[in-house]
Amino acid sequence: MKKLFQFLFTFVFVFAWCTTFAQTSLNDYGEANVFGKHNINVPLTPVVFLNQAPNGVNGLFADSDCQLCPSLQQTVADNFAATISTATTGITELVIWGGYYPEDIPNTLDDFTIIFHADNAGQPGAVITTLTGLQAASRVQTGVILFGTHEYLFTFDLSTTPVMLPSTGTYWIELFNNSVESGNFYWETGNLDVTYGVMGSAWYTTTPGTAWNLDGATDLSAQVNGADDVVPCPIGVPTNPNPPNGATNIPISGNTLTWTNGAGTTMNEVYFDGNLVYDGVATTSYALTSHEPFGYNTTHTWSVKCKDATCGTSGPNWSFTTVQDPNLVTTTVDIYPQNVNYWTGTCNASSKTQVSLANAIEFEVGWMVFDLSAIVNDPSTEVVDITFNGFLYANIWPYWSITPMGSVNPITGTASEINTQVSNNYQQGIAYSFNQEGGTLGNGWMQRAFGATASDDMENALGQGWFAIGIVDWDFSTSYYVEFEGWAETNRPYLTVTYTYVVPVELTSFTANANFGEVELQWITATETNNQGFEVQRSRGSNFETIAFVQGVGTTTETQSYTYSDKSVEVGSYTYRLMQIDFDGTSTYSNEIEVDVPAPAEFALDQNYPNPFNPSTQIAFRLAVDSKVSLKVFDILGQEVATLLNTNLVAGGHSINFDASALNSGVYLYRIEATGINGTNFVDVKKMILTK
Repeated sequence: MKKLFQFLFTFVFVFAWCTTFAQTSLNDYGEANVFGKHNINVPLTPVVFLNQAPNGVNGLFADSDCQLCPSLQQTVADNFAATISTATTGITELVIWGGYYPEDIPNTLDDFTIIFHADNAGQPGAVITTLTGLQAASRVQTGVILFGTHEYLFTFDLSTTPVMLPSTGTYWIELFNNSVESGNFYWETGNLDVTYGVMGSAWYTTTPGTAWNLDGATDLSAQVNGADDVVPCPIGVPTNPNPPNGATNIPISGNTLTWTNGAGTTMNEVYFDGNLVYDGVATTSYALTSHEPFGYNTTHTWSVKCKDATCGTSGPNWSFTTVQDPNLVTTTVDIYPQNVNYWTGTCNASSKTQVSLANAIEFEVGWMVFDLSAIVNDPSTEVVDITFNGFLYANIWPYWSITPMGSVNPITGTASEINTQVSNNYQQGIAYSFNQEGGTLGNGWMQRAFGATASDDMENALGQGWFAIGIVDWDFSTSYYVEFEGWAETNRPYLTVTYTYVVPVELTSFTANANFGEVELQWITATETNNQGFEVQRSRGSNFETIAFVQGVGTTTETQSYTYSDKSVEVGSYTYRLMQIDFDGTSTYSNEIEVDVPAPAEFALDQNYPNPFNPSTQIAFRLAVDSKVSLKVFDILGQEVATLLNTNLVAGGHSINFDASALNSGVYLYRIEATGINGTNFVDVKKMILTK
């Protein structure tokens, strides 16, 4: 009987609501609780087309990516009656009241579209003018608090692009905010302007450009102001954008915007991502070098204003989206509870009552904990989608939710902590899955898609290695319940998780080959993203030291091969590794490789490199055994000009730098004399050329 009463109450409420409120009004989310004083002292221009002050009663979402609306887009419209006295009567200013719900954080950059329509049998009809990419000339807090958010007064200056109304009649204002920031913009309702307003005539659509739905008796707050001596600007509108509007897979660098100016253009303003980036003589292109490189899979907006010394005409907002990250990996995995007591279970307010079954009946709640080890834990990991898969073994007409667990770990937490967390977080908008079933469900496998904060919560849980959910039937009755099998039963619950992560640099091989006195390193990458380069690091049984830096190629999906020759090694064992560094400073180490450097089979003096040189060069030589070594430089007349070495050295390869900054250009000789501990004597002379 209780369930029947709930059903009838819900039906009556929904029916009444559908006939009086828009499906995305703020009344659906809480009480208005209006505090403060409305500021309506807005200077009016000579012609007033509408003066509908805000009433603090409600608001309709008007946001193209509204996260609280039944679908992802929302636009609203209201009408007014206009008397047109002359052919030069036009709208030069629009004032509205609204705010941002529920965050109460104004967008850094609004992106309004305002469309004026003719009337079509009491609803928005043919489009007269479309204005895109608009920022309010001013956005001021009024002091009013509506639905826990600040009310703002938005003033749009349309004087440079006035809206010319062709004749006396009824017209419509359609408005929505295209900003991709988190604030959901709402347009506040208003008190009817009995002179120019039309009572109860606001309309909405969940997708701009589709069929309109009547909102009932709602009017929207607005002032529409103008003048009867408006002279439209004669400058033509810009056209032919490149990249084309809505283009995708645009490179992250090397881009130039181009367009065709309208007739009469002598100057341009160029806006990129809402910012003025050029204001000067007429041009038809703008290089984006100073804004690049862009992020992967990001959308950017731009627009052009064509003008002369007296007026200008703004073009539409154009956009493009950059290419997807070539190293972005998308994968789907199923994750399960571990086969251990209390990874799933049931409790009341004082004790845990089940070690596996997850039951929700009266004041008992269930929980499930899932092992996250199958998901890559990387700063770039983003959880895209989570689907719950549970085996229902008993239920009667449940009203139930899958809830977040916050910081509570059900495996080790107390029954009181678990029960409080689950019981207090079942509400719609908080729960990961809010379910008001139409009757008793068939037992067996069921799926529920997660919403609310589930993806963010799972990302934040990767470091701890587990992710928990609660199960509650919010009838809190013995008559209605929902019960799932747990980790110890035949049909274990699991979550299907789709997520992405970025592989910054995919190193496919790293090898080392040793010769007498030299180690040749080689490594290959399959892909690279923002790769600044590699530090080559070496250890001989102690700490690693950096011996070289090898430049990377930035971003590429093509195979790259790198080499480095370490010529400053003695006989013995060495360990090498690479430290890959991104442009943002983040780094990753490669695996370590070990190599043994053998003693040379014979003594040798190598040709210097480079040769010719200016002013320095490297001289390398190899010792078959530990030796007393003398290395000297002579001019062409045989006079000694430098002693580079006169010391004992171990067997192996050696290299020394010769700086000839103090010498004149010419031909020089370098001579080595080595006496080995085994009595071997080695002498060799080679020629080198200094060119300044």
